[in-house]
Amino acid sequence: MTDTSIYLDHNASTPVLPEVLAAMLPYLREHFGNPTSGHAFGRRARAAVELARAQVAMLVGAAPDQLIFCSGGTEANNLAIRGVMSVRGDRRHLVTSVAEHPATAAPCTWLEGQGVAVTRVGLGADGQVREDELAAAIGDDTALVTLIHAHN
Repeated sequence: MTDTSIYLDHNASTPVLPEVLAAMLPYLREHFGNPTSGHAFGRRARAAVELARAQVAMLVGAAPDQLIFCSGGTEANNLAIRGVMSVRGDRRHLVTSVAEHPATAAPCTWLEGQGVAVTRVGLGADGQVREDELAAAIGDDTALVTLIHAHN
């Protein structure tokens, strides 16, 4: 990579803001306890996680107990997609698109192997989901619609 290189994959990974790095460094260097442990190191880490949870909740207008921190997008997608489908026993249909990222497509395919009906709607010439096809795919048995917002 040269000094003139331009990075165009911020959907996948992006540099950490200096303010974020400064806030995290104490927990990466000195206060690295397991937040689920009962000892002093763990309690300090747990307090920091809960403070961060409260701050993010306030930012997005949610209650802190509504937030789950994940290590990345793939984990978050699996948790959301498989989680919703696991609690919607009466609704066994999921709608997605043919252009999903593997982190979304893989749990949909896995669910299909578990007996969930998966409908993959197509795209128009402009790369947008075909709205008429999407509307037609959603039925009374649909538990979840998962569509990618931006793709690299």
